[in-house]
Amino acid sequence: MSEQLTIQQRTFIRVPVEEIYDTLTTAAGWNAWFTDGTNVNIKNGKGEIHLVWIGLGGNKNTIEDGGPITKADPNRCFEFKWSPAKNLITTVTFTFERKENGTYLTVTDSGYDFDNLSALTMCSTGWGEALTLLKFYLEYGIIDKHPESKPIKEKREI
Repeated sequence: MSEQLTIQQRTFIRVPVEEIYDTLTTAAGWNAWFTDGTNVNIKNGKGEIHLVWIGLGGNKNTIEDGGPITKADPNRCFEFKWSPAKNLITTVTFTFERKENGTYLTVTDSGYDFDNLSALTMCSTGWGEALTLLKFYLEYGIIDKHPESKPIKEKREI
């Protein structure tokens, strides 16, 4: 077995942990800021996630991914498997650390190897961008899902 490589990104979001957890564990939450047809089904800490992005890039591609939810511990951890490259399954884990003025959110995507460095690089950049988009959405109500869309700004109290 080859050496396992891991992506880890972290950010501080100035909202309660419950708001972040709800955003990441519901279809409405994902579709509000990042995806376009995601489904999330959780029961007793397990389930399925199906992520969908519509109209990406110059070719207006539709991208679908997802897999089993392996852990859903409210306001502590949310974990699922997905396939960011052909013949590759990784584990995505969101962990939540409550602080006085907000929450530290960490995403770890593990299970890459040296044969999948391109996917690792793309996903590392992608997770960094995703956390930034999530932060802007939750803190300021800014939504910018696609390069061709116009940002939407709703006034939010912080």
